[in-house]
Amino acid sequence: MKNLILVLIATLYSVVLFGQYEAEDEGLYSRFRPGVAWFYSGLTQYDEGKLRKYDRLMVDIVYNDFYGDRDYFSSPWQSIGFNTSLMFDVVLTQANTVSFGWGIGFSHFSNRSNLQFTRDLVNNATTIADYPIGFEPAKSKFGANYIEVPLEFRFRTKGHQHFKIMIGGKIGYRLNAFTKEVHRIEGKNYATKHYNFPDSNPLRYGATVRIGIRNWAIFGAYYFSPLFTGEGSADLTPISMGVTLSLF
Repeated sequence: MKNLILVLIATLYSVVLFGQYEAEDEGLYSRFRPGVAWFYSGLTQYDEGKLRKYDRLMVDIVYNDFYGDRDYFSSPWQSIGFNTSLMFDVVLTQANTVSFGWGIGFSHFSNRSNLQFTRDLVNNATTIADYPIGFEPAKSKFGANYIEVPLEFRFRTKGHQHFKIMIGGKIGYRLNAFTKEVHRIEGKNYATKHYNFPDSNPLRYGATVRIGIRNWAIFGAYYFSPLFTGEGSADLTPISMGVTLSLF
């Protein structure tokens, strides 16, 4: 774990460390490279006059919530998940002020609401309720992992100190979904983890937006696909909001 933390710190530090060249009016050069691979060009020689590409590897740290049978912003603040996206930036204007981004991503949805999920295997439904008084777990969590295809139009001002707006959406396929409970008995923690929702929606799709400056942005995702599809199931649809760091 210590080695992993050191690698992450070194990677983030390199974002700042690589800023060593002069700024030009057209945004082709700057004192701040967006990340460790700004000059990566594959097997061909790098073209010094080539437009820089931004926001190719992005990490979102997000607060996860539901809407539907739950009110907005009713989930605990510990409901923190993350997204990672490896994007290809297709430049549409000479000054690199408009582009189209597409790629592949991974998302971990994590919600810490104190809800009891009941799986009805006979009727292929999933319901939610508060835990009975006296039987509440010390911790509870709903989690899901997705592989995704993000798409977005990107609008930037000129230069390395650019302001940016990205509007798009993404569609994802669920790898798994689970609930986890931690009960404390006689001073010891006992964790249980359950999968196999009978009506878990395998698809997740929605709209996304990012607004920020240079390597940082505020991120939001509003999904239209419910978590469960069975008749009589709980109406829960995810939303996410947080911050994005573009590593390069």
